[in-house]
Amino acid sequence: MLSEPREIAPPRTRTTRMSVLGLLSLIRPVNAVVAFVGVAAACVIAGAGPAQWATILLASLAGMLAGAAGNIINDVYDVAIDRINKPQRAIPSGAVTRKEALLWAAGCMAASLLLSIPLGALPLLIVAGSGVLMYAYSARLKRTVLIGNVAVGLLTGAAFLFGAVTVGNPVAGIIPAAFAFTFNLAREILKDIEDMHGDHANSVVTFPIHVGARTAMITACTILLVVILGTAIPVLLDVYHPVYAWVVFFGVDCVLIYALISLWNDRSTGNIARISALLKFDMLAGIAAILLGSVFA
Repeated sequence: MLSEPREIAPPRTRTTRMSVLGLLSLIRPVNAVVAFVGVAAACVIAGAGPAQWATILLASLAGMLAGAAGNIINDVYDVAIDRINKPQRAIPSGAVTRKEALLWAAGCMAASLLLSIPLGALPLLIVAGSGVLMYAYSARLKRTVLIGNVAVGLLTGAAFLFGAVTVGNPVAGIIPAAFAFTFNLAREILKDIEDMHGDHANSVVTFPIHVGARTAMITACTILLVVILGTAIPVLLDVYHPVYAWVVFFGVDCVLIYALISLWNDRSTGNIARISALLKFDMLAGIAAILLGSVFA
């Protein structure tokens, strides 16, 4: 059984502004935007039109809030590690207490579930199941070899299936879900390499610690190569409009090739963090490629 992180007393000079900004930072605003856009794009890819704007909005907000809850819970369980790797984060810095973070996570998850109810039983089940998996990831799976990385990939892919299921066309969500899963599996391994120092200090045996940074880097780069090759499959199968091929080549593949070269030449923690952030935005380019390919098809 994992011991829960100890409460951290807020600094005496903590202000309301610090607390509000801390709570906002816990949801990872960039991640929240990516989740919102991803679900909305999945709905459109699956055939949703302007008449379904209310459904798209509900699904996007539900997905964003569920992801926010997962990010908050992750920070609650990572307090000891973040004290070493990222002491500026809200909880280890004292801007937000662990209790406040837990209440914030519960509120986000409850709102996500409530917004999912009008969407139907299956979308609600996907959100509820994702909530359980996110908690399991933070509480235990993250501290396992590779299983936690796979869990995050599945959660990211589930966002696209969620959007497609919401508008009644789950098949349309398979390709973007597969892309998101593979893409984020590689990115999570890179993030674990970046966090090795804090993980090792807290006896957390992640994939890079188990196999070594070099082998983990080779694994992440190999997965990114699979992503590059995989982006050609819709072109070969003529699934999307040709605009997909142009956007995915220049917006995704070229960026990934640059990332691979950069990672191989500079394996410092700073460069890994920079490439990890770049990949987060590059996933948006992949979503845009699939979205445009679907709209113009």
